[in-house]
Amino acid sequence: MFHDDPPGASALPTAEPPPPAVEARLWRVGDLLLAPLLLGLGVMAGIAVGIVLARSGPIDRSDPAVALVFTTETLLVEAWAGILVLLLAARRGVTLRDLGLRTPPAWGWVMLAVVSAYGALAAYYLALYLLESLTGWDLAGLRQGNGIPEGIVRTPLILTVLGLALVVAAPIGEELFFRGLFYRGLAALTRPWIGLVVSGVAFSLVHANLSVVLPFAVIGMVFAAVYRASGSLWTSIAAHAIVNGMGFVAYVYGVAS
Repeated sequence: MFHDDPPGASALPTAEPPPPAVEARLWRVGDLLLAPLLLGLGVMAGIAVGIVLARSGPIDRSDPAVALVFTTETLLVEAWAGILVLLLAARRGVTLRDLGLRTPPAWGWVMLAVVSAYGALAAYYLALYLLESLTGWDLAGLRQGNGIPEGIVRTPLILTVLGLALVVAAPIGEELFFRGLFYRGLAALTRPWIGLVVSGVAFSLVHANLSVVLPFAVIGMVFAAVYRASGSLWTSIAAHAIVNGMGFVAYVYGVAS
């Protein structure tokens, strides 16, 4: 005998399905090849702007107009990295939740990632110090870090654009690109540890700075591991924003170059 559904039964909440595991195949090989190509075109466009400026004479970053161009270029390239992933996701029918843009089960993952990131940097600089002390080699070139180019004038507008680029656009754009797309795709197509290593190395190489290749590769792996463990891309985005934000504050107050 059939019974009618109780009044209001259709309004009862249903359990939200869990997001796909990191190993679930969201991306295809073509996506992993197309995305770096399109990102590279964006970077080349920024380089072209620098070449045009250089043709009119030496680039003077103390000129507010020139500094604004370079900081805006940085903001746009970082934003382009994230936009690329969102466009590819829309093409594949991948939702934001599928990418991991969901509330993490615990925000403690963020602090774990931040502490691990600074631990990697501390270990790297300690290793350089010990190596110099033991061998007498001059390794100053490997201690330069990834600081903001010298000579950029610090007007309120330029600092605002630079802050948006480093603390907002870079964490969101780079985490979507290197963790949400690159790591996620490699982990599904090969093995999670391969995705961890390759995406971490790619993350470090894109900064085009020899002095940060090793520590940034480790940091990239840390962010990927936290993303995988928490199931939320917001954990690595938040950790990335905190690390960059602390560096930006140090720059603004003259603690770092």
